Amino acid sequence: MFSNKKLAVAVTGAVLLMAGQFALADSTTDIVDALVSKGVLTEEEGKLLTKGHTSAKDKQPVVKEKDGAFSLSSPNGKNSIQLTGRLHFDAKYNTTEKQDLYTDSFGYYAQDGDTKSMADHFNARRARLGVKGRLGGIADYEIVGNFAGTPGIDVAYLDINKYEPLGFVFGKFKVAPNLEIKTSSNNIDMIERSYVSQNVPEKKFGAALHGELKGITYFGSTFQNNDSALSMQDSALSTAGRGTVNFAELMDNKDAVLHVGLNGYSSNYQIQPQTTGNVSDDKDPLYPRATIFTFAAGGQGVANAYRAQIGDTFRTLGTASNGLGNATYHMNSNNTASVHSDNVGLEAIAAYNNFKLQGEYSSAFYKASSTGGDRISADVDTWYAEALWIMTGEKYSDAYKKGAFGLVKPKNEFNMDTGSGLGLWEIGVRMDAFDVSNTSMTNAVGNGTVIGSRFQGSVDSLDAKRTTCNGSSYSSYNNQSQDGAGCGGGAKSYTASIKWVMNPNMLIKANWTHTKFDNAFAPIDAGTSRTIDTNTKAIDTEDLLMIRGQYMF
Repeated sequence: MFSNKKLAVAVTGAVLLMAGQFALADSTTDIVDALVSKGVLTEEEGKLLTKGHTSAKDKQPVVKEKDGAFSLSSPNGKNSIQLTGRLHFDAKYNTTEKQDLYTDSFGYYAQDGDTKSMADHFNARRARLGVKGRLGGIADYEIVGNFAGTPGIDVAYLDINKYEPLGFVFGKFKVAPNLEIKTSSNNIDMIERSYVSQNVPEKKFGAALHGELKGITYFGSTFQNNDSALSMQDSALSTAGRGTVNFAELMDNKDAVLHVGLNGYSSNYQIQPQTTGNVSDDKDPLYPRATIFTFAAGGQGVANAYRAQIGDTFRTLGTASNGLGNATYHMNSNNTASVHSDNVGLEAIAAYNNFKLQGEYSSAFYKASSTGGDRISADVDTWYAEALWIMTGEKYSDAYKKGAFGLVKPKNEFNMDTGSGLGLWEIGVRMDAFDVSNTSMTNAVGNGTVIGSRFQGSVDSLDAKRTTCNGSSYSSYNNQSQDGAGCGGGAKSYTASIKWVMNPNMLIKANWTHTKFDNAFAPIDAGTSRTIDTNTKAIDTEDLLMIRGQYMF
């Protein structure tokens, strides 16, 4: 005769056998737990009986939804995958007087790649889709493809960050040179970033160490400026670093952000000069050139509002008919030009509840040289200052994390079904500028080969076509050595913004940007080799009205 205890063990064992056959692990585990709780079985006997019969719910993936995004994770939370994406769809209206900028009857103006940036248009500014998640509880990963413009990899990295004070990331990622770049394009304050962010590298292949302590972050990376190597010469990897302190967090003030940061980079890389299809002069397409730096007008207005280009030798093949010696049109250089750039920047934030002041300043130096003997250099300063106010009362500090801002989420989301909820409403203003100074340039000419380094756009000294510094390089093709003095220039832009965040997935922005160029200029490469009419106009201001509809998850 079995004792009650032995009978219970036997019955339970039989149930477990049946559970294994019919996948009733959850029920059998509950039975054993009940017997242990009533003292019929000891804990050791319960563990022995349930060994190998893990609860089905402990094996099932966990599906979560947060802020409109779905993720799938392992039961222990150590592994996960989430679909991520964004669509930024823009409408842009340019009020600049575009008619009669050129009176040339051949229509080069209307077809030019730079002047068409002044056209009114719709645009998918960003269209990205990818996955992100966690691996083994020790690392985050993200792989995102970009489908706007030229498709390609946006980011692809693994970030080993089990311990917050020290992490290691490698792949293609943001090398963290400044506050605006570190802030996701989903969460930037205006529709477009400022001139500061036009003058720094963004997403590059490399590796970095980073970490966070209370109120303090640091990030140090090494990266390559090009997606592929172009030369063994001067091929030292580029470096970048950033450190921030939030004094409000150090003082345990959860309503404020008092942030200061220092950032910078040093870069050595190569670029290959290319011939162009521009039409500003019938000899220009001969020149292989590479752009060292360039600025679009505020709000991504007119392209190449200012640019610096290094020239190099072109390939010789036959005899040209224009008297320049052995040459051929549209032949790229076999060689690469070497570029070195340094940049240091300061950043600051002062935010309290629903009001924020933010600004950055950076100072950069560029120098480049080509195998053909060209030399070019310049100093570039950029800065912005902005003030923002959330009219619906949400706090900026709620969105501040790891030295940058995420999305400030609305307290009362707008409900499309009922029309209730205000969402989040924000207004703001920004002033930003770039200034190029201390320019120098040497154009080399030898063996009938003309080299074409140049500064273009809103430049202090322009040629007769109002596009390029040092008109002598266009009026004469004799040997020349120019110091490039007086080729500086710049612009200031003023932006007013209003933003409506309906929910964490959808928002609408509207910006108006007025840009005042330091010097009136004609959009580059839009002329012809023929005589330009004396009434040819140049632009000294630009006004943009922009609206963005944004969806992200």
